[in-house]
Amino acid sequence: MRIFLRFNLIVTFLFLGLSVNAFSEYVVVDVVDGDTIWFLSDGKREKLRLSQIDAPERDQPLGLEATNFLRQLILNQEITITLQKKKDRYGRYLGEVFLDGENINKLLVRNGLAWVYDRYVDDKSYYVDLKIAKDKKINIWAETQPISPWEWRRKH
Repeated sequence: MRIFLRFNLIVTFLFLGLSVNAFSEYVVVDVVDGDTIWFLSDGKREKLRLSQIDAPERDQPLGLEATNFLRQLILNQEITITLQKKKDRYGRYLGEVFLDGENINKLLVRNGLAWVYDRYVDDKSYYVDLKIAKDKKINIWAETQPISPWEWRRKH
């Protein structure tokens, strides 16, 4: 019985610890581009790639607009991040960013400044935001033949 209680106590603490880390608040110290930021975690700079989306590259049409949009929204702001369990192949954290409860990843898509990253998306509600931007022909979707960032990277 004592082992069972100890096991449950350990599992509970592990669960609570993971939950706290998954929804921690951080300060954004730099915006690299439309889908990558630097944030402070316990005084250490960490890099985050916004998950589910892919924003235009900086040298791509609307790349600077996406970067500036993100910068104006969250630079020097306290944000909440839901981190994925593993980092990407470049060693960056992956996650969704929230400012005052609003999902910033989705906001970029809804404003036509990011694609839903089909290859990595696991939240299908992002396609609702994509449809809104496409229907309104906002930013990326105002162009006659927008090129996705993954296609742009392959060609350049």
